[in-house]
Amino acid sequence: MRWTGKKVGLALGGGGVRGLAHIGVLNVLEQEGIAIDLIAGTSAGALIGGAYAAGMTTREITAKVDAYLKSAEFEESAIKSIGLSFSPGPKSFFQRAQIFAKNQYYLVRALFRPSILPAEDFQALIHYLLPDIDIRDTRIPFRAVSTDLITGQKVVLAEGPLRQAVLASSSVPGAVEPTRLGEWLLADGGVTSLVPVHAARDAGADVVIAVMVDRDLPADTGIETAKDVIYRAGEITANTLEAAELQDADVIIRPAVGDLHWTDFSRSKDMIALGEDATRSALGKINDSLPLSRRFSRFTRRLLKKFD
Repeated sequence: MRWTGKKVGLALGGGGVRGLAHIGVLNVLEQEGIAIDLIAGTSAGALIGGAYAAGMTTREITAKVDAYLKSAEFEESAIKSIGLSFSPGPKSFFQRAQIFAKNQYYLVRALFRPSILPAEDFQALIHYLLPDIDIRDTRIPFRAVSTDLITGQKVVLAEGPLRQAVLASSSVPGAVEPTRLGEWLLADGGVTSLVPVHAARDAGADVVIAVMVDRDLPADTGIETAKDVIYRAGEITANTLEAAELQDADVIIRPAVGDLHWTDFSRSKDMIALGEDATRSALGKINDSLPLSRRFSRFTRRLLKKFD
């Protein structure tokens, strides 16, 4: 059901495989009858949010993700190889040697190309999950947030091919090749807007529910090399920018994703449940943020269910 009054927007943040928690968030919102009027997504949030906005159910999205993770494309992909190196599970000597050799190849490859991962790897996932439609044709109004590497500005995509917009939003710098679109050279939206609260506001949302699935900033970490210093500085900058944008959200949902690496699919099934748990914990705040007409409508529907 769509409403003519205040609009509720969902801002889905980036985080790689941790973004599967967004499916759990959408599951609970559906179960509770909380209608969403628009979705803004960054990176993994654009992928899941774009699929849902296009009209796919959460059950269909989950099935598509499961099918991709069992596909030949994923088995042979650099994403899986790199993810395995960050997975804490036990590995045989042969597996460790194979992973090491593959990852060294991808690192050397990146010295001569704009990314570690082949563009085909990410495109395969996006094509697996998303229909080939224009953003303007989605069932729920949708925005994909990206970053122009030339101007350094945030770019909010509201028209054009949905697949291309999500690819641009998900192009992790150094890992995935930037997407050329006109005069823009687009990379991951997380560079400028990790959780796209402002994009949801600008699209017309009066109430914004933000979902953040980035890793926790470790309080105690070894900083010994130049690489450690650079990486830590980048994490601090990202967290500071994110905190500033989240101040404009009405509700913040944070699934307990811990420090799972963005390419580690070994715990992908756990992410949906974590999204559901976090959303149920936030239901009180979500309900308080909704316009009175929606709260009354939800109360009426739940009351009728009891006597059905």
